[in-house]
Amino acid sequence: MSLERELTEGWIRERAHRQEQILALLREFPLHTGPSPEATIDLLPSGAAVNDYIEEHTLEARVQEQAMHPGGVPPVELVDQMIHRDVAALQQGVRLQAIYAHHLAAVPHLHEYLTEVGRHGADVRVAPAVPLRMLVIDDDLAILPIDPQDTARGAFAIRSHQVIGALRAVFRFHWAAAAPLTASSERQEVSHLLSPSEKMVIHMMAMGTKDEAIARQLGVSTRTLSRKISQLLDRLSVQTRFQAAVKLTRAGVLDITESSLQSLAG
Repeated sequence: MSLERELTEGWIRERAHRQEQILALLREFPLHTGPSPEATIDLLPSGAAVNDYIEEHTLEARVQEQAMHPGGVPPVELVDQMIHRDVAALQQGVRLQAIYAHHLAAVPHLHEYLTEVGRHGADVRVAPAVPLRMLVIDDDLAILPIDPQDTARGAFAIRSHQVIGALRAVFRFHWAAAAPLTASSERQEVSHLLSPSEKMVIHMMAMGTKDEAIARQLGVSTRTLSRKISQLLDRLSVQTRFQAAVKLTRAGVLDITESSLQSLAG
């Protein structure tokens, strides 16, 4: 009995020691309660494989999708498929945010796609330069091109919370500096109404330059200048020079300070 008691006490001491060691390890290396932090990467070896992968996995989106598109226009035949896919996600309550390079929004069939998904709730912005192509779905999946200069080479599908966190930070930075698609459309519409010399006339008027000096700069008479300005106001659907300057400034066509606008109003 004495021997049995000694063996039992020894086992109890050994068990307590093991438990103490385990608790010490847990303090140093806590268990992860969420998904595994280990990254997994799948290779998508072609543009077609990327499109198929996106079609399959965007259905998994639960909360949000964030995308950046620096260049490369999708074929016209893919637009209907893209609209159907994204509208379905929006109707499921997924938040879609996308940044496109300015020049892409000017492509007719792509502009049609952006306008349509925007009408269903997607938040689309444009920027002069977009650093990389990417698609991030929730906190689960990121799709990045193998070669940013040649998307036909395929992409990597990455599952890693650390990588996705870094990509989201990049997205937020460029999102803050991008302009809404509607503002870009207004800018293009207004800009197309004006010739370079007409933009210069509006800018000189906003700077307080007299009509005589503007006419000399253009090599026309003040009467001809007055007629040109009247035609310009009609084309912009405004009644005064001040209204023209405000419209062009808000559209981003001209860079005019508030004080200059006030002097033009006076």
